[in-house]
Amino acid sequence: MKPSIAVIGAGLAGLTLARELAGQAEVTLFEKARGLGGRMSTRRQDDRQWDHGAQFFTARSRAFRQLLAPHIAAGTVAEWHPNLTTLSPDKPPFKRPWFEPHYVAVPGMNALLKAMAAGQEVRLQTRVAHLRRRPDGWQLFDEQDGDLGTFDRVVSSAPLPQTRELLGPHLAEPDALAPYAMAPCYALLLAVDAAALPAWDAARVNHAPLRWIAFNHRLPGRGPAGSVVAHSTPEWALEHLEHDQDWVQQQLTESFLALTGLPVRAIAGARLHRWRYALSNEPAEPGEGYVLDPQTGLAACGDWCLGGRVEAAFLSGRALARALSRRP
Repeated sequence: MKPSIAVIGAGLAGLTLARELAGQAEVTLFEKARGLGGRMSTRRQDDRQWDHGAQFFTARSRAFRQLLAPHIAAGTVAEWHPNLTTLSPDKPPFKRPWFEPHYVAVPGMNALLKAMAAGQEVRLQTRVAHLRRRPDGWQLFDEQDGDLGTFDRVVSSAPLPQTRELLGPHLAEPDALAPYAMAPCYALLLAVDAAALPAWDAARVNHAPLRWIAFNHRLPGRGPAGSVVAHSTPEWALEHLEHDQDWVQQQLTESFLALTGLPVRAIAGARLHRWRYALSNEPAEPGEGYVLDPQTGLAACGDWCLGGRVEAAFLSGRALARALSRRP
């Protein structure tokens, strides 16, 4: 009989794990959101969309390039060739080259996850609130203490703080998650007059509350209606994480206007997204790219195990799958 595995979180790490274990285990993914995405989410309103988490990804490993190849062939993933610049409040902008291919999913960043979820058992809008050890495995419960089933193993691919909350009290090695850390980020989502925007497509930002600006509608496969995604620095987000969110939105909007030179009238609408757990730091100690507690059957994976990046989530899920299946 195949072992049953519950995977908490249906982002890239969790979906990769399920894909790698196909045929070897019965995998059920639990996702608290209404749809797939996590930090590869896409928001839509009328004729505009914003990829407000990860804006692009690279493929430095052979394994990730192999995963992407059929999706590139199918048009679900496309290479992005932006006119990239660097902005600073006190220096003129200058062109910034990229020295490796950068990719986006089409028509939104969550399209890759939707394609990977085909054939998987994914329970959306299901938040795993706590678990309990039983003689026959681990029993999962939702927020109303409803029974979600009992599984041989439980894997969390959720952000680190949520993984700590769920698995931490049950781990045989209580310090197994100690080497890892995550930082917050704000995403400012603007509806803009596309004709008013500069010629560049995206910008790295120095010495400002913002660190990244992209004209989202210029990514491959997006619609023409002007949409901007601007990310704050993690330091600024941490300092202002609990500030009034209207004030935060205003500060980041003013930073955007000052950096780009756009007039206020070019902005048709704005909203703010607070990513409490957005960016992953390099682990304090090198590891295998996952956390595995053989005594309890609990495990965790995610980009936070390998220092961030979209590809890190894939590599973490793949490495854990190989450890669970004892493949070389």
